[in-house]
Amino acid sequence: MQKILKKSQQYLSVFSIIGVLLFGSQCAYYNTYYNAEQYFKEGQKELKKVQEGQISAQAKKNFDIAIEKANKVLANYPDSRWTDNALYIIAMSNYFKMDYTKSRRNFEEYFAKYPASSLRPQAEIWYGRCLWKLGERELALHQLNRSGRNVKDNDIKAEIYSAIADLYQSSNQLDSARHYYKKITKISADPEIAAQAQYNIAEVDLLQNNMELAVKDLKAVSKYAPSKELKDRMQVLLARIYREAGMYAEARELINTKLNDEANESIWGDLEYQLGLIYLSEQDYESALLRFSQITEKYSGKPVSARAYYQLGLLNMKYFHDYEKAQKSFSMVAREDKNSEFVFDAKNKGSEIKRFFTIRKKLEKAWKDAEPFELSLKGIADSNDVVLEDDARPEDLKKAIEYHEQEKRKDVDTTAVFYKYYQSLYEIGELYYFNFEQPDSAFKYFNKINKSKYFNSFRDKSLYALYYIFNEIEDSVKSNAYLDTLRLLYPDSPYLAFIEKREAVLPSEEIQARQLFWDAEKWLDINLDSAITVFNSVYRQYPATYYAEKSVLNIAWIYHHKYYDLDNAIKWYKIFLDEYPESENISFVKPIYNTLADINKIIDVAPADTTKSESTADSFLEEKPTEDRTAKPTAVNKHDELDK
Repeated sequence: MQKILKKSQQYLSVFSIIGVLLFGSQCAYYNTYYNAEQYFKEGQKELKKVQEGQISAQAKKNFDIAIEKANKVLANYPDSRWTDNALYIIAMSNYFKMDYTKSRRNFEEYFAKYPASSLRPQAEIWYGRCLWKLGERELALHQLNRSGRNVKDNDIKAEIYSAIADLYQSSNQLDSARHYYKKITKISADPEIAAQAQYNIAEVDLLQNNMELAVKDLKAVSKYAPSKELKDRMQVLLARIYREAGMYAEARELINTKLNDEANESIWGDLEYQLGLIYLSEQDYESALLRFSQITEKYSGKPVSARAYYQLGLLNMKYFHDYEKAQKSFSMVAREDKNSEFVFDAKNKGSEIKRFFTIRKKLEKAWKDAEPFELSLKGIADSNDVVLEDDARPEDLKKAIEYHEQEKRKDVDTTAVFYKYYQSLYEIGELYYFNFEQPDSAFKYFNKINKSKYFNSFRDKSLYALYYIFNEIEDSVKSNAYLDTLRLLYPDSPYLAFIEKREAVLPSEEIQARQLFWDAEKWLDINLDSAITVFNSVYRQYPATYYAEKSVLNIAWIYHHKYYDLDNAIKWYKIFLDEYPESENISFVKPIYNTLADINKIIDVAPADTTKSESTADSFLEEKPTEDRTAKPTAVNKHDELDK
């Protein structure tokens, strides 16, 4: 009996040891998963601090660690209950890192391995978003619509509809976006989600220029349960609707009422910004300048200050013609808010002003060199330099002057001098017209070229520019007059062939490049693929022009901030750096390229060795939670934590 008891005690002891080992193993792989989950959450928190389409270094680092630790769960504990969660975290982390190709592979592996996972509905939503980012829009919509039909839970269905609506709105398919936002308001059990969807409907109305409906739909948000933040945004949006509808009195009344109530202090800056835009709409530029200046002083360091600096730059550039102040204002946009939607455009405009100053100096020097020759050609040569006898005959004086002028011309190539002069005149005119929106100033410079007689190789080009200016404003009398002059004087001009849509070879010509660039910009709000195609045409056809440089930069920006295509963004930033090393934008582009290249290197590096055991020092928090052995942890199941 004692032997049997002893034997039983031995078995109990063995099972106790096994139990302890199993419990310790479960703790180890749960702690590994828990750490992955916590780093993932921290990455999401950091991501909310930056503008959509961007990622901070700290957020990327947190997602990298989350991926590393989730991979340890998959490699070291393949039979644990958290493997589907771990792979989900990997897919989501790659998505937030904007590596959509890897994220897609992760999601597809997840669907194959864990078809019955409780996270699948959420995964399908983000998989659809991922496909959209990769440009497979039809497939993305098909995937999301199929998920919407299959899911039973209305909250998840509302989130699917939200993803579909967002995708439609981002591609300017506003009727479809409105349809799905409306569906959300009907099925969502969460009043805050319904309120946000109703707010989005009002935004769509505004984009469709339906102001009356926008006001009605915005007021309907109140019947749900909008958060304090959403209520504040509603007031700003209402002021914007009134402003864009031309209801300036209503907008002012609303803004002034809110500015006098300290409960609205958090949106005072945004309301004052709308007031500044009202002044702009009324062409009261002095008041607009004062208001935007006050915003930069009162709300320094906030996003609204960056927007105000951008408007100050435009005011000084277009209306007050103070280019130094404009340049300074544009430079302040990124300093106030590096994530502002105006950063890229502000840097471009700052570069244009810098180029204006450079060309203006070139023009001053070119005229200084050309003026003596123009005076000479007009017969106003300085005869004081010619030494003759008092009784010299007139013909002798004429010969002496001619000889003197010939000697002077040996020092300089007259044709080259005039070419630089006309080229500078033309470039200044182009900047005034296309960049500063001052057609009167542009006309002055183009017409000055047209009226000049000496060594003028730019006259047909200037006639084309003058024709273009008046053709754009549909002044057919003046445009036809310049076109007729072009036909009469330069029947073989490539510019005439271009107007008449005949075959014309126009190598490296700024005006043609600019016109093509202008066409590309028109596609930016309609079809980004078409914009890329036309920008690429500018680069390929006129690679030596200023607008080719801008086109390359715009292509890189679209891939970076619109398509989130890391490989193509890096490729086009690299083309810019290689092709235009002297550009004013080099200092702006180089750090962006280096950051993206570093991200790409990290993405391509294999995960750290996953065969090592997880140590307590590797933990995210000093105290690890006790495992709930009755159910999986569900923190990453919560869609409100994932959907920014």
